[in-house]
Amino acid sequence: MASLNTLKTKFGFLISGLIAVVLVIFALNLDSNSFVDQPTDDEINGPAVFTIAGEEVKHIEYARLRELYSSLQMLNQYTGRIEEMGRDEGARRALHTLIYNNYSAEAFAGIGVYATDAEIEAQATQNFRDLRAQYASFGISAEQIDQILQIIWSSEIYFAQENLANMKFMDIISAGLYLNKLDVAHALRNDKLTFDGVYVEIPYSAIKDSEVSVSDEEVAAYYEANRKENPKYDSRGIRYVRFERQPSEEDKAAIEAEVKALDAKVKELAGNVDGIKAAVRAAGGKVSSFYTAYDKLEKVYADAFKLAKAYGPELKANVWTARYLLSDITAPENFEIEIAAFENVAEADKAVEELKGNGGDFKKLQTAKDAQLQTIAFDQMPVSETKHFLGKKVGDIFTFTTNGVATVVKINKIGAAKRYVLTANLDRELVPSDDTNRAVLAKVDAFAAKMGSDVESFNAAAKEAQKPALAAVVTRADALSGQPTTVQGIANSSNIASWVLGAKVGDTKQFVIDGVTYVVLVHSIDTEKYEARNDMAIRRKLVADKKYAMIAAKANTLAEAKAFEGAKEEKFAGVKFYDNAPDAHLVGAIAATTEAGKVAKVQGTRAAYVFVVNKINGDIDPASYASERIPLTEKLMTAYQNGIYNSFRKKAEVKDHRTDMTF
Repeated sequence: MASLNTLKTKFGFLISGLIAVVLVIFALNLDSNSFVDQPTDDEINGPAVFTIAGEEVKHIEYARLRELYSSLQMLNQYTGRIEEMGRDEGARRALHTLIYNNYSAEAFAGIGVYATDAEIEAQATQNFRDLRAQYASFGISAEQIDQILQIIWSSEIYFAQENLANMKFMDIISAGLYLNKLDVAHALRNDKLTFDGVYVEIPYSAIKDSEVSVSDEEVAAYYEANRKENPKYDSRGIRYVRFERQPSEEDKAAIEAEVKALDAKVKELAGNVDGIKAAVRAAGGKVSSFYTAYDKLEKVYADAFKLAKAYGPELKANVWTARYLLSDITAPENFEIEIAAFENVAEADKAVEELKGNGGDFKKLQTAKDAQLQTIAFDQMPVSETKHFLGKKVGDIFTFTTNGVATVVKINKIGAAKRYVLTANLDRELVPSDDTNRAVLAKVDAFAAKMGSDVESFNAAAKEAQKPALAAVVTRADALSGQPTTVQGIANSSNIASWVLGAKVGDTKQFVIDGVTYVVLVHSIDTEKYEARNDMAIRRKLVADKKYAMIAAKANTLAEAKAFEGAKEEKFAGVKFYDNAPDAHLVGAIAATTEAGKVAKVQGTRAAYVFVVNKINGDIDPASYASERIPLTEKLMTAYQNGIYNSFRKKAEVKDHRTDMTF
């Protein structure tokens, strides 16, 4: 965070969104409790959530990042609305950061890749110049642009160092992806040219099967010659059973009683805000850390609050939901302010008097730190600080202190009034009780005691437990595919798959995923490097090859092609390299044509084709090769982004324990 002061003082409105972080988190000293509750001893000393490069990451470290990121505001590019990042995206980004902090940063440093404050500053400056120009070209007002950039930067600041280091590493990778003139010419040709002409499709059935023979020796020779084109990753066969942990009717009734008891208590505490907060928290609910504008509320909640009523408790999608209104106010949507921080209260008070005497000119202050002109949204301020702004008018100069940070503020402009609420929220999921869980665990233990370490024993134990023994094959995914290895048929099962791929035959383990306990047995391992020989598929391929050769020998013109039984002629227009219809092989051959008017042949998937390109549309200017190289290289780079990240995950030996039953 060392670059914050430089950024905000040097560039002012250029990086106007910095106020969302500087004012809210630093000057106003946002309490970390806003993001996640204080850690328990179990969270600090308990099981790890991840293992990264051999180091354990505890729950509290992950949870604080996840909750912080989940609460960050983002501009939804599709709806144009300001939305929170959300828990799923927050969890994803938290893992990215943990991998960077615990592995990538050190790995980058080993090859001389760093993200310095000066580089972050330069990158942010350029990005915001570009964004400002882009939004201005859309006719968006300067004030709206400031608000958009504020939203973007207040989130991106957390990822600035990580993103820049990753970008610099990708720049190194891109040096190896340099496109020469032939590459550029080929890419431009595929992108810009289209083709018109006619083709004749000759089905392979035009040659009778009795006219073609394929020997066993030919099949064997084909497999040996081509098996390296069909590599495969090692796989393991597994059996597993499911033990679902569902709340019993007694569990549901008990939770309903607790929720309704809370509701009755809240009604008794009407007007006692602190009491309601305590009651909701004691019941497992949360108290909002910020005021929320009505236009950000779900309609059912807003409708209730407009009548000064609570919402719920209501059972929706297996969750008891209640929203209790703590405060309902009308406040300015935003404040345009000048702000400065001071070492102590005495200096801040002195500055207030100076400002009142010099007409509110912050530039004349000598002792202030980071004096700046900025705009802050009301709903980005902690509730504990809103009291300093409520009721203030344009021109007011005041000071307040939070945890030793003395701040002086002058209000230059006040936004339109909006209605805001502060709420206490309960979302109580219907979950099994401890007794129900113990009953399920007893069944799991009984099954585990009898399941053995082979398929026969496992199946017998499953039959006795009245559970189906399900089968699956777990294949190691390509690390560069960007996709995690999972167990087909089990959602969120990357943790199971990771264990399976490192297990031995006969190994067993239990996992808890989404409330279901899975007991898994590894019963076989396949370490073959190539796909198994499929004689039927090879024979079909060789028959098609021979039929194509026989057709091609006799079809040297369109007229000869049309003479085959079942042949049909079709015209084509505007065909491009990226088209797939009618046949990818035919399209590829057409797009590779460099001279019109010549008869050409190509072997398709289900038919042979004879075609003539009559016209090639479009042209390519060789002078554009240099200017097109960079965007084409960048396009190629996007294909590597996820692959590089997943390669780092593999290299760092990231183990995800979030779904492990011990967590």
